[in-house]
Amino acid sequence: MAGTVDSGWAAWLPLELLDALAAAGGGAALRRRFRDRLRRGPDAISAERWERFRLVAPSRIDVPATADGLDETTCYALLEELGLVGGAPPRPRTPEPVELVLTLDHDDLRELEGLRAARDVGGAGAPLPADMPSLDLVFGAGTGRNEPCPCGSGKKFKRCHGG
Repeated sequence: MAGTVDSGWAAWLPLELLDALAAAGGGAALRRRFRDRLRRGPDAISAERWERFRLVAPSRIDVPATADGLDETTCYALLEELGLVGGAPPRPRTPEPVELVLTLDHDDLRELEGLRAARDVGGAGAPLPADMPSLDLVFGAGTGRNEPCPCGSGKKFKRCHGG
């Protein structure tokens, strides 16, 4: 759906992370519910939400492949990287609005899944396939703020990917 705008992460968070967020700001009953969910492991709905979250999570966040074996520390670390909790013990923060625009068609989705599969199978030290871009390159490096954005949007770099 092109143009879908969400004011926060709630619609995209897996159930495990929603329970972790509630537990961070709640009492003993919510913490117990969160621990019970982690002990039970993911059901079909949780697994589907987890996969959707992996698709939309920022690339700077290392999201585990599945929710199997999640622990409290991992859940709170993911929420902290999203800016939803902070401190010790973790407490909810007021999140900044998040804008997610999904415009993937079937072919784009297959390509993304192929890239993720190559990344997951290869492991940390494996060489990248020849057609995958290097992570050492910075997008827009050498582009002036008032020059057209290299993504091809037609906007100035400063208004598009420049910040």
